[in-house]
Amino acid sequence: MPELLAPAPSAEAVVAAVQAGADAIYIRFTGTGARGFTEAGLRNAVRYCRVRGCRVYAELDTLISDREAGAAAELARRVCSMGADALIAQDLGFIAIAREAAPEMPIFAGERLGVHNAAGLEAMRQLGVSRVFLPREFTLKEIAALSARPQMEIAVNLLDGLCPARAGQCALSALKGGGSANRGDCGGACREQYSLGGRMDDHPLSLADMNCIGYLPKLTSLGVECVYVGRGIERPEQIARAVDVLRRSISENRAPTEAELARVRDVFGGRNFTDGYMSGAELGAMLGSRDGSERAAERAMAPVRRGYANSEVRRVHIEFYAIIQRGKAVRLAVQDSEGHRALWNGPAPLPAPQRQVTESEVDAFLRKTGRTPYICDRVHALVDPGLALPQGMMAEAKRALIRSLTEKRGAAPERKTARVSPPAEGARRSGSCALIFETLLPEQLTPELAALRPDYLYVPADIIASESARLEPFIREGVPVAAVLPRVIHDRELTQTASLLRSVRALGVTEAVCANLGHVALARLAGMDARGDYGLNIFNSYALELARTASLRSATASFELSLEQIAALTMPLDVEVIAYGRLPVMLTEKCLIKQSSGRCTCSTPGRLSDEQGGVMAVLREGGCRNAVYSAHKVFLADRAGELGRAGVWGMRLLFTNESARECVEVAKSFLGESRYRPNGATRGLYMKGV
Repeated sequence: MPELLAPAPSAEAVVAAVQAGADAIYIRFTGTGARGFTEAGLRNAVRYCRVRGCRVYAELDTLISDREAGAAAELARRVCSMGADALIAQDLGFIAIAREAAPEMPIFAGERLGVHNAAGLEAMRQLGVSRVFLPREFTLKEIAALSARPQMEIAVNLLDGLCPARAGQCALSALKGGGSANRGDCGGACREQYSLGGRMDDHPLSLADMNCIGYLPKLTSLGVECVYVGRGIERPEQIARAVDVLRRSISENRAPTEAELARVRDVFGGRNFTDGYMSGAELGAMLGSRDGSERAAERAMAPVRRGYANSEVRRVHIEFYAIIQRGKAVRLAVQDSEGHRALWNGPAPLPAPQRQVTESEVDAFLRKTGRTPYICDRVHALVDPGLALPQGMMAEAKRALIRSLTEKRGAAPERKTARVSPPAEGARRSGSCALIFETLLPEQLTPELAALRPDYLYVPADIIASESARLEPFIREGVPVAAVLPRVIHDRELTQTASLLRSVRALGVTEAVCANLGHVALARLAGMDARGDYGLNIFNSYALELARTASLRSATASFELSLEQIAALTMPLDVEVIAYGRLPVMLTEKCLIKQSSGRCTCSTPGRLSDEQGGVMAVLREGGCRNAVYSAHKVFLADRAGELGRAGVWGMRLLFTNESARECVEVAKSFLGESRYRPNGATRGLYMKGV
């Protein structure tokens, strides 16, 4: 049976989830503290769960900078000492930190780490991860394929908000001046009004919430190790109702009934849901807003609230032992199913010529555990005849035993913790940076651009294979070419991608740019070296060290880092930054262009306009996924010296929908041969970070 996992954004939500039957809860941290909890409240929450046999996972829901690494290590040690059962990482660097700070704690890979194929599971296993939270973009068929691999546990989200962007690949809120989704502070910018292709589409990025509870039996039959309620569900009453329905279905090995599914919808005010990607639905079928009736939801939630607030579900199985013998001290004990024991010794029993205690009375009395978490399965009683006990002694003994057992269950197990070694220092470069051109459109590959002789040329692998003649001017100039892989490659796309890489390798291309650790093995199989792309979200020196360990030749620093933070990186391998271009705002699983026009025009870039007049570029990436790029272009040509002094190896010029002429002018400005500066150019987030 799968583990049932629920979010716990508050102390009330902890009670709601546990009393509804959750096997485990996860508490979200975005820094050194847990959201919704004081330090004392956090300790009480962990103890409350431990007593009731509910596991507690601590999720560090943010990328961490080098300056925050010490606090992240201390957090891992602290929650370990409190008795948490596992850590959930959303940052590659935190995996390395947690592995050293709390070596006996299991580590899970969160959804934003973007593990989306079997090779990614293997890469996580090699890093010491024991469970992966799968992306919401998986179909049931894809989940089935991954669940057949016994070396890694997988977790599947059944109820949550649904984002248009792949987790970990959204910077929309951060670039629009809000919080960073990658730092656990999404501002929900996707729910604003936008237009696609020049016509007003109202809310083309706003998706209905996801409800896949009905898929529980199929997931159970596949052997999925964990099903969970997503963190987007924050009301304790909604968490309790969802967990209750799932708990009953799991325990009774059946599908939720229509009445139960309706009860879940009720606490959301009748809101429309979608089963999203699980069924392979088209994007149009997933569009929607959170349009439920708040008043109806409140009416439905009131009895749910009363239920968990006024009850104590007996979920911990115990056995009592009682020995009452003539002339000897009364001895009572209790033991739970995990082996915790408590003992109580009292005075010797009294002779009882008339009212004597019997084994059946002892059995009946000890079985009544009242409003405690305990359910008594059996009483082992040995009682001599003709004896009586002082009034109230058995009640006092039972209270003492329950109290002692509760203390033992709530105590944190002893686990090893350690200080974390500082990240390895690299041979920091100084001087001018290598210049890297990345072109996303074939018409940008002109002889004029080749004549500028960049140090590297990055081109999507499919363009290299289909438009190889356009590379000839660059090859004549001696420019090394690297093939850029899509940020997402599901297992269903592996055969085609592997064939593509073999074709590219046959053309003499020896390097691939990979946005996911799961893609590195694919490049290696094609006989190519790998470089790390921006999709890896490299935010700290520990993540850079993991990239070096994975034999990447270079890695791209997150564009959400400030220049000051980039300069502080230890740089154990070559580091590049995006120094020009529209920044990647989001990567969508479904095609926005087709949704707008009604037909596939992916070969032609689209446009996404916001209410402020900004126009973002929409381009195809890997199959029919869409990459959305920012309205304004980052421009750091005048900061090239600063980047070089910071130890940056390469400046990448990211050409998205620019004309061939503009590509040349931009490149010349970085070479000091032009004063060209694009209209509306910005520094992105390099001056302030997130």
